Amino acid sequence: MTLGSVLFLGSCNDDDRPGYSYEIPPKTNDGWEVASSNEVGLDSVQLIEMADYLESRYEHQIHSIVIVKNDKLVFEKYFEGYLYSDDPPGSHGNFILYDRETDHYLASVSKSVTSVIFGAAVKAGYLAKVDTLLVDVLPDYEDILVGEKADITLEHLLCMSSGLSWDEWSTSYEDPANDVVAMFNEDDPVEYILSKPMISSPGDEFHYNSGGTNVLGAVIEKETGMSLLDFANESLFEPLNVQGGLWEKMASGYYFASGGLFLRPRELTKIGYLFLNDGYWDDTQIITEEWINGSIAPHIQTDDLIPRSDSYGYQWWIMDFYANDQTYECFCAAGWGDQYMFIFPDQEMIITINSGNYSGAVNMSIFAFVEEHILPGLL
Repeated sequence: MTLGSVLFLGSCNDDDRPGYSYEIPPKTNDGWEVASSNEVGLDSVQLIEMADYLESRYEHQIHSIVIVKNDKLVFEKYFEGYLYSDDPPGSHGNFILYDRETDHYLASVSKSVTSVIFGAAVKAGYLAKVDTLLVDVLPDYEDILVGEKADITLEHLLCMSSGLSWDEWSTSYEDPANDVVAMFNEDDPVEYILSKPMISSPGDEFHYNSGGTNVLGAVIEKETGMSLLDFANESLFEPLNVQGGLWEKMASGYYFASGGLFLRPRELTKIGYLFLNDGYWDDTQIITEEWINGSIAPHIQTDDLIPRSDSYGYQWWIMDFYANDQTYECFCAAGWGDQYMFIFPDQEMIITINSGNYSGAVNMSIFAFVEEHILPGLL
């Protein structure tokens, strides 16, 4: 089944004590193989303690946790919470019990998915080298891409090192002065993004820029001759057997590549699994090993913009976690409201967490939570 769009606007009980009882996730028709966490080296007692800890933190806003290890889905748990509303952005919708069929708002995790779609376009031959100049791909904007802007490459956009100014932090997502809000309402968002002044030379500095991701979406559309969503359905979502999902459009008709995707947790985790399986889901290779290696290489320093991370790949945060007296290398997709997919390649483990902490009011670090309540369970 293809993703839609939203227009602009068997068990195993390992513990008999009261509280949460660990169960193997059910095997469904979504393609995931399941197993007991103990079978793959993740202590179920630790997972029980983690779940009990969350139940004691009634104010937490985690909606779902999914864990895959050694190719198997070994843990999933869902919680009550509010649906995301964009009126205003980040406000409360209906109060529900989330479940495995609930499409969750992913915010900037969409950036990492867009990067995967870009990689699929590279594999299919629509795009060649990432060091290609942007002006050569989008010649309609050659009157804007002058001076140092003429030196911006596709890789600079992937690594958020284009040098273009962008401000989505100093004002709220309700303020028309916010660059994301302005872009969302522009008739030509690409022109708006590329018309921003340069604040550094291309490749010199990391500067968080959602606009650049939307330019990448426009590049995919131009080179494939399809909308971002149509190509994503063909190259990514259909091979992954994604049954849910929505993707917002901006006023211009472009899909909101940097932040408008909704997916089910199990489905998002399939995208992460490509990075542990040489780009394959079943017998279909969606992205190449070369793209994977480039995506998770530390291309530029980020100065700890998010916890644990000091560098950035192709729309992926590179970081280390510390537990069990050792260091765990990780790369991560991250989004507003505490949306995270942590991938630990050496441990062959993915931890996907979706939340509703859009106001930032909950004093609970997801990074510390993973470090203190999940990683200690590695056997």
